[in-house]
Amino acid sequence: MFIVKKLSKNGVWNAISLIDENGSFRGEARFDSKKEALDYLYEYKQKMKHQRQDLRVFSEPSK
Repeated sequence: MFIVKKLSKNGVWNAISLIDENGSFRGEARFDSKKEALDYLYEYKQKMKHQRQDLRVFSEPSK
């Protein structure tokens, strides 16, 4: 499981929201493969161009 996270102002990494093609929020940005997570990370950065954010993909064990 791979999760896209951003660094908050207080130094804690938090999962970003998964935004679908309709602009609706679908929970945390969790993916089965690293490639899917990196693709979403790039897409998210394109949507949020006006905001400078430190974003990364983290590998976490499946629940």
